[in-house]
Amino acid sequence: MGGDFIGRWRAGGGRRTARQAKPGRYSAKVLACGSLLLSCVIVAGMATQTALAEAAAPAATGVADTEKEQGGPGAAQASNTQKSEPETVLRQPEVPKPAPEAAVQMPEARKSSHEAKDLAKDLPVPQLVLPGDLAKKIGQKIWLNETGGKSEAITAWSANEEFASLGIGHFIWFPVGKWLPYEESFPALLEFMRKKNVQLPAWLDQTQIPANPWTSRAEFRKNSNSPQMKELRQFLLDTVPEQTQFMVARAQGAMEKILKTTPDGTEREHIVIQFTRVIRASENFYPLIDYINFKGEGTNPNEAAMNRETGRRQGWGLKQVLLKMNGDTSDPKAVRAEFADAAQFVLQQRVRNLPSNRVFEVGWLRRVATYRRPIADPESSPERALRKSLRVTAAQ
Repeated sequence: MGGDFIGRWRAGGGRRTARQAKPGRYSAKVLACGSLLLSCVIVAGMATQTALAEAAAPAATGVADTEKEQGGPGAAQASNTQKSEPETVLRQPEVPKPAPEAAVQMPEARKSSHEAKDLAKDLPVPQLVLPGDLAKKIGQKIWLNETGGKSEAITAWSANEEFASLGIGHFIWFPVGKWLPYEESFPALLEFMRKKNVQLPAWLDQTQIPANPWTSRAEFRKNSNSPQMKELRQFLLDTVPEQTQFMVARAQGAMEKILKTTPDGTEREHIVIQFTRVIRASENFYPLIDYINFKGEGTNPNEAAMNRETGRRQGWGLKQVLLKMNGDTSDPKAVRAEFADAAQFVLQQRVRNLPSNRVFEVGWLRRVATYRRPIADPESSPERALRKSLRVTAAQ
């Protein structure tokens, strides 16, 4: 059937008719040619596929290598992805972990912000403790500062003041019926010594410490050799160590008073840090003890003067001196010098605000100049220390 069909087609193409051909002979030839042609096509197709596969293999290898080097998509990335999936699955439970930690830190951050004003409450304030012999030595130094070491000056009433100044620290004692804008310290001294079982003169040993019986400077001087005055003077000469311990206790209590009147947390921290620096720079605490006794804690609102330029009231006590300090060195000499410089600035600021105090300026600067050196140093004497301070100031 197939041979007949082909035969007709070829015959038509060659303008021959099927009748003229001999069917048996031509059919066999056509079948053989067709089989040969089909075999050639199959072989050619297989050869072509083989060539294409061989040509494609290097290209595929090159692409795979390129993708591996570039980290792009491909067979290599698929393999890496399969490996990374288990790692991702293992890390997934850890992903929420930072959130609880942040939640724990958040209340702490809020707490820190909320309690900023109380920051210095937890800061340790160094305790001031002096042995008796050292207390006596410091007391004598302070006595030298106040009176020049004169025994008769242990009971005094200065011409420019409205109160008596008694003891090595010239503790203030107000006359009867007199109120002044200063902190009265002599009654507090007697109460302190009474608690230490020190026997007071009978006329002073009352439930409430009496006021100064001499109402004016003139009357005080008139009675300078009276029995009461002599007894008072001897009592003060015999209790120099106790008076010094009182000043130490006052210095310790000063920090409590200062921090109570300092609501700002940053200032509170600053004050404690600077106080600690001065304590560590002076083993005998002399600069702090003397200045507190000299000009107070700086917490009494009445002990301040108006700055005409700023319109603000400015004090001159220990609080103002510590706030003026800004250093962070632990070198003792540098810390003492910084404290002396700050005290000098605060006192000169007072003189500017109260020009009538200018008569005291030289003596005040001479006194704070002694803070620069240990009290055992010969140059810590007021005169030598002041001269050196003035030389340094002039050089600057």
